[in-house]
Amino acid sequence: MPKWFELSACDEAFLETAPFVRRFSVPLPVSAETAWAELTRDNTLSWCTFIAGSRFLTPRPFGAGTRRELSMRPSAVKATEEYFRWEEVPGLRYRNTFYVSGFTVPGIRRFAEDTLVEPRASGSRLTWTFAIEPGPALRVPLRLGAPAVTAGLRRVVAETETHLGRIASG
Repeated sequence: MPKWFELSACDEAFLETAPFVRRFSVPLPVSAETAWAELTRDNTLSWCTFIAGSRFLTPRPFGAGTRRELSMRPSAVKATEEYFRWEEVPGLRYRNTFYVSGFTVPGIRRFAEDTLVEPRASGSRLTWTFAIEPGPALRVPLRLGAPAVTAGLRRVVAETETHLGRIASG
């Protein structure tokens, strides 16, 4: 059984003020409803190279307080996520935001993620924001490794865009 490290809670402001923030916005060839259904389904993100799978720890319907566990590749790295925002406004926007409450790798103080899906005249738009505050031991490595971390996050977004593109053409 892996050892878990507790991370500090954070709120929406952290998505703007964290030492490391990356925001990606991509058009999607599917409706906002289809994109949202894929991003909130059981085992979501399993199409990504770095994600082995995910499972919700709380029952549907989801909302603030929902919890999920994410498993990463290639090792047994896991994260427990706690959602503090969950909005589903059909025709306008779908959005959820969580912070990581537990991680099986030491050194990160806070981590948050915001997912926003908005309808467009053709398809939808996904805006994904990632925010990280490293602990003292990871400050310099994160600063030096920022291009690699950014590339990894960009890959998750691109693989999600590709996955949703396959749904649109299938």
